[in-house]
Amino acid sequence: MASGPVASPRKEADSPRNFFAEKSRACGYCELRSKGFCSRLSENQKALLAEVSRLVTLESHKTLFRQGEEADNVYVVRNGMLRLYQRMLDGRRQVIGFAKAGDLLLFPFSERNDYSADALDSVYLCQFRRQDFLGLLQREPELLSALAVITHDELTRARYQIALLSQRKAEPKMAQFLLALFESCARPDSNPMAIPVRVPQADIADYLGMTVETVNRTMARLVRDAIISVAKHGLDLLDVKRLREIAESY
Repeated sequence: MASGPVASPRKEADSPRNFFAEKSRACGYCELRSKGFCSRLSENQKALLAEVSRLVTLESHKTLFRQGEEADNVYVVRNGMLRLYQRMLDGRRQVIGFAKAGDLLLFPFSERNDYSADALDSVYLCQFRRQDFLGLLQREPELLSALAVITHDELTRARYQIALLSQRKAEPKMAQFLLALFESCARPDSNPMAIPVRVPQADIADYLGMTVETVNRTMARLVRDAIISVAKHGLDLLDVKRLREIAESY
């Protein structure tokens, strides 16, 4: 896969002052101010981050960064979804999560990437040089509390995945995964019962420790029972009550 995000276009005539003002205004109107990592920050902290941010885009199926590479940047996802995965010693791939709007990617204290990230659709991100991010943490210790909360959230998701992997029944496992994904994809300007990305069944199988055939059969049953529907954009949740019942049937 080709890699590397593309910076958003900027007119050469723009002065640095005007450029930072534009970024500050972009942050001011960004809906993620109340979601994910940025929701943990004060207005002053958001302004400081805006000054060292760089808006980048990544095309579908492109790689943002790879496991083991030197960690040069930290990212916040503004739009789109990415597959996060690790390579095991025997070469097998393990999907460890799906990054969505508001998620912070990479830990600023790590010198190397401990996982890889690929775009599942077109992705829009705020990029920060890791050294700039570390400098802000040193000057603004309160940012550490926001980072601690995000780190706790990641540990919670890791424990959740371990619990899912230990679940033996396919339908409850799938239902729990879909409910969590629907909830995490909910945004103020969109249908809260929709997943706006086609997540490959192979990725779902890898994440849940299932075969692709089992994922296919389980999803087909949920569609047949009118609990979910497959749409061009992704998935729609039609019967949340029934999906919760299945999730709790283990």
